Amino acid sequence: MLSATSTRTFGGSTLKSTIFLERRLRAHLVVRDRLLYDAAYAPPAKKATPYVHLFAQLQGTFTTSSGVTATAPCAFVLAETEFDRVEPGSTTFRSYGAPGEIVEIRLSPSDVRRPVGLAHGALELSASVWDAYRALAKSQSEAALHALVTQLGEAGIVAPDLTTSIVTNEPDRYLRIWTTLKPFYNDLAMSTSLKQIAVIAGLSLRQLGRDLGDFTRDFGLFGGGFRDATRVLRLRAAVLFLSAPGGSPSEVAKAVGYGSLDAMGRAFRDAKLPAPSVVQEAVRYHDQM
Repeated sequence: MLSATSTRTFGGSTLKSTIFLERRLRAHLVVRDRLLYDAAYAPPAKKATPYVHLFAQLQGTFTTSSGVTATAPCAFVLAETEFDRVEPGSTTFRSYGAPGEIVEIRLSPSDVRRPVGLAHGALELSASVWDAYRALAKSQSEAALHALVTQLGEAGIVAPDLTTSIVTNEPDRYLRIWTTLKPFYNDLAMSTSLKQIAVIAGLSLRQLGRDLGDFTRDFGLFGGGFRDATRVLRLRAAVLFLSAPGGSPSEVAKAVGYGSLDAMGRAFRDAKLPAPSVVQEAVRYHDQM
């Protein structure tokens, strides 16, 4: 298993994210303080991916476009079209709080043992499962994620053998790549190029291409390619920071690495998103929410 943590403050708000990578799952522990995530404005990757998402809100509020409001703790199994690749007519959701704390686990549909989709409502989870979620939020450790997945398997939420894919000691070439990528994740550096990574890793572009190809295939990363992945990550960060109560669109553009507000506007248009000012009006967090 591999992991990394990033913390960014912007416009009076804070985003802290820890990512965990494994062969059959990818998990995010995210704390959004005075930020709002709205799946209706999630920029899709160019290539569809065959995953579902176990989304647990530990603190804050979860609301859907169909009128459902759930106060934490609550958990749902989301379809790809409700989270990563929203389509016209899809039910969407909002997640927010001061702070809002969530754990999202991406899985293959074959590893989920409950019906998929917001229409099926919230999951009923035992106190021991929620305790495992809170232990992960507190420690942010790989061991705590392992314990949570074990609890979810015993509860019949996910495949009971899911933890068998977890590798304690990763191959050296994967550790080398991850050691190189971690600082970019830590800084949310979304304009990173493959050439920069190759120079830092001490690899030729050809060797990096081979190693990164194996790495991304094993961990299910960058489905549409590295460049598309960084494009989507930058757009998602921009949409999220537009929800901060204290930032302007121009400040968001600078914070996430666009050269100008015009450049961010073009990126939004290319992703078929409304203009940044329109998105900000729709998602801006208010303390009285």
